[in-house]
Amino acid sequence: MENLVIKPWVAIIWFGIWGLFQAFAVSMAGTGNWKKPEAFPGEAYKALIYPDMFFIPLYLVTSVLLLCRHWLGYTLGLISGGAVIYVMIYLLALSGLKGIENLIFDSIFLFINIVSVSQIVNRFCIREK
Repeated sequence: MENLVIKPWVAIIWFGIWGLFQAFAVSMAGTGNWKKPEAFPGEAYKALIYPDMFFIPLYLVTSVLLLCRHWLGYTLGLISGGAVIYVMIYLLALSGLKGIENLIFDSIFLFINIVSVSQIVNRFCIREK
């Protein structure tokens, strides 16, 4: 039955890219080279850096474990997906739904993440049968 289970490729690719992007963004923000979008208040935006430092390794480990079909990858995938959903909704709310670039990119990221989480749930349910 396990041979019939397809890997959750959208989630694998998404969490890998998201982890690398977050590592880049946090390092740029830490050095002061990241331009904060004008729609965001400064202090609230900086408050995201510290949780991101914790979640970056989680995103990357999730991607690897999902690739290896390890059972922990599915659990961490749900946690990682929840973290990204939280951040995207937080950023959308923080922007006050202003700034077309913010709305477009945050909405795209939120959509891809929801597809990834749905794929993980679907693959997990198939795997458990």
